[in-house]
Amino acid sequence: MKFILALACVAAVAKGFAPRNIVSTNVVGFNGLSSNSLMRKHDQGRLAVRMSDAGAAAIEPDTPPPVVPAAKSSGLWDTYLKTTDTLTNLFPVWTVLFAGLALKRPESFAWFTTKYFTGTLGALMLSMGITLTPEDFKRVLQQPTAVIWGFILCYVMCPLLGLGLGKAFNLPMDLVAGLVLVGCINGGQASNLCTYIAKGDVALSVLMTTVTTVAGIVATPLLCKLLLGAVVPVDAVGIATSCIQVVLAPIIVGMTANRYDAQGCGRAPSIARRTSKG
Repeated sequence: MKFILALACVAAVAKGFAPRNIVSTNVVGFNGLSSNSLMRKHDQGRLAVRMSDAGAAAIEPDTPPPVVPAAKSSGLWDTYLKTTDTLTNLFPVWTVLFAGLALKRPESFAWFTTKYFTGTLGALMLSMGITLTPEDFKRVLQQPTAVIWGFILCYVMCPLLGLGLGKAFNLPMDLVAGLVLVGCINGGQASNLCTYIAKGDVALSVLMTTVTTVAGIVATPLLCKLLLGAVVPVDAVGIATSCIQVVLAPIIVGMTANRYDAQGCGRAPSIARRTSKG
């Protein structure tokens, strides 16, 4: 259940902001010394300026706004967070290891049926939702260009790339059909975890997953018909239901938990804007 580990690594930890007292001193005294010969000889005139030793008046420190003290986490909890975060960041390693095991011993994963797969994907999306707020999606929707380009790359570049690779390497028609079919499907939920690990825009990734999943109801059979000459049946109701169960509902629950946790700890909800663009 490697995906469930992602749930713990992104749990919100209440942090307070330490008040800062600004104290400054600024006392300057001037004693001007001039000579009567200044009007006659400029090289004899001098101006003496020195700091007064009479004392200094300090500016009163600004009164900091009231803050809620941060909750101190125990050493055991810190160790737990670091461990789960490390395990999550090693997601590519686990993918390679489990893929190798599945190729060597496929029966090892026979127990991992659809209901378990759906549950772990839901847990993954819940963990992503904990890192997000509604403001993140508002920000993404205000700049729809990225979503449009992502949609074009998903349903234009990927199918054509699959077809081009199949033709370039002179693959059998069944393998070409497989490449094209893979290129015609929507983005997966694991991409959101990869975006989080890569410090990308998680909100954009989640929105792209949702948009391409819903659009796949029409785009996938249409592209297969145009590129392969065959219609691939798509369960529209099943796709819509799966999108709600695996993507939308966990994200909403996660964002709600994030907001209530922020209000309970007396802090503003954190907006999960990562350091680089997704």
